[in-house]
Amino acid sequence: MAASSQRDELTTAEMRLVEQYVSVLDYLSRCAQAIDHGDWFYLYDKADTLAEKAGRLTALAREAYDAPRRPRTAAVGRRWPGRAATTGLGGCCTPLDPQGDGRP
Repeated sequence: MAASSQRDELTTAEMRLVEQYVSVLDYLSRCAQAIDHGDWFYLYDKADTLAEKAGRLTALAREAYDAPRRPRTAAVGRRWPGRAATTGLGGCCTPLDPQGDGRP
């Protein structure tokens, strides 16, 4: 069982990727909330932070790509299953309905 437990633990690099990814989703959700409420200053403030967080995720992704031992996709993906569904992102990443017929 100890071997299984070790395999399920994230490495430091994997954990940093997951944490930064979740942070980007959090700020994307905050931007969507600002738009929903018409709070343009809040959008301005959170969009700036989103850009910083996304930039850090870019750097971490590059480190992961360049690493001799890349992060385990399954381990990283399992860490926060369904996280996007709980961040208020349900519809914000879906294209608008340009034809008006209910299809994206």
